[in-house]
Amino acid sequence: MSAPAPGRDYLVFFRSGPNSLHPRLLAEDPQRNWDCAVSYWASAQPPDNLAELYCTGGGNKFDGFIEFWNSEPRSRGYRYYLLLDDDVYFEPGDISRFLSICDRHEIELAQPALKWTTFYNHNVTVENPVCELRRVSFVEVMAACFSAATLERLLPTFSESRSTWGIDWAWACLMRDRGSLHVVDAVAIHHTKAVDVKSGALYRRLRAEGVSFEGELDAARTQYGEFGRRRTRSGPHVYRKGIPPALGFVLVHLFESLKFFARQQKKLKRYWHRRAAAAR
Repeated sequence: MSAPAPGRDYLVFFRSGPNSLHPRLLAEDPQRNWDCAVSYWASAQPPDNLAELYCTGGGNKFDGFIEFWNSEPRSRGYRYYLLLDDDVYFEPGDISRFLSICDRHEIELAQPALKWTTFYNHNVTVENPVCELRRVSFVEVMAACFSAATLERLLPTFSESRSTWGIDWAWACLMRDRGSLHVVDAVAIHHTKAVDVKSGALYRRLRAEGVSFEGELDAARTQYGEFGRRRTRSGPHVYRKGIPPALGFVLVHLFESLKFFARQQKKLKRYWHRRAAAAR
């Protein structure tokens, strides 16, 4: 394994399987400002030799990162750490752009926005076109980015859930009074697969071992309390160029309302599709 390239301030950690998108993301960001660490959950490590660092082990992404952190001295010293699932796709060069935005604004904990047309779990994470950077109450585990100091602070939470349910709840509670969670709307990503709780490999294995996903979330709520709801805060936000702050405030909340109605429409469409399929 080669040493990290001089001058790279950021590390991107992929929890990867056989169909990981990291080779494509590396190829499409030739002037990248980040080093790549790949943690394989599959039994055999594919010999792609594209990344700076490789590791195996751990039952989920965060277990894998803890093993990497504890066993690899070169994991230290980066300014920001982006922890990605292997089914997340950034447009060419957008990982570098995302990390630069986080550093420029001295963000503590953030994630890229998700496109309106992709698979998503929470309205708050969906892109708001008014903002470059939006202050929120919650950042999820799929593509979380930590400053070095925040990573050190939150690292103990990484081992508290085998399913990863509840880890981001803990972050929201621990960071609640700092007001320092953000969605970077200037960079919107594709989540290429829906979360498959029923038949996904991790979920199948954990269910066979008697792990309750809901139980792990409830345990986090019991341990850390409540942070309110997953929402966009009133500000301050960084608006897109040319948008006056007074107008931006109004437009942000208008688009947050539109997200709610768009999600309800999707739910209604799925309901009628199921009804139609059952009637055939």
